[in-house]
Amino acid sequence: MEKKTGMEKKEIREAMLRMEAARKRILHPYFQKVGLTPGQPRILNKLFEADHVSQRELADRCNMDVATLSRSLDKLEEAGYVSRQKHPDCRRSFLIVLTEEGRRKAGEVHENFSRMDEQIWKDISEAEMEGFLACAEKIIRNLEDV
Repeated sequence: MEKKTGMEKKEIREAMLRMEAARKRILHPYFQKVGLTPGQPRILNKLFEADHVSQRELADRCNMDVATLSRSLDKLEEAGYVSRQKHPDCRRSFLIVLTEEGRRKAGEVHENFSRMDEQIWKDISEAEMEGFLACAEKIIRNLEDV
């Protein structure tokens, strides 16, 4: 396979940045309107998919460090969206659980992410999606090797 030139690599990097900026530009106003700060929608979405998880597991699922996650959980707990319950197998650990209000809010967040997914992938074939994912995973591995 032919090597990409420096200009092509730069264009791809810039396109990735533009994609993320466009996604945030669409989602951020909604999340801001409902009182969620950056990072909180991702946490609520992951908890909507499965709660009763340890803080460490949730941090891994959200690709966040534990300290950053802890601060966000404090705010989500103050808002009444999550609670920390004692972990039955570890006295020093807690399970993160959605409250009833949190499950409602997380459902709204999940619906917004689903609508965004439909917008992102419209007119893109499954084969193109698979190729994009394979390439993205290689990029992630390359970056994790640094």
